[in-house]
Amino acid sequence: MILKWIKRLLPTGQDREKEREQLQAVKHKASLAMQRYSECSTEIKSKIEQNHFAKYLVYEKGGNGEHAHN
Repeated sequence: MILKWIKRLLPTGQDREKEREQLQAVKHKASLAMQRYSECSTEIKSKIEQNHFAKYLVYEKGGNGEHAHN
């Protein structure tokens, strides 16, 4: 009886494989989100410079980069 209970608690090979696949999917989604954020950030900075709007922004150095404030 106890052995049956312990077996239910321990993940099977299929459970581990499913968890591994879910983790890979989450990693992939996070990677795509970071890439999109980076591309959008670069595009926004480019548009700000093209439209000569940058002179109206004040940039402060933050923990991970620049933060714009008007």
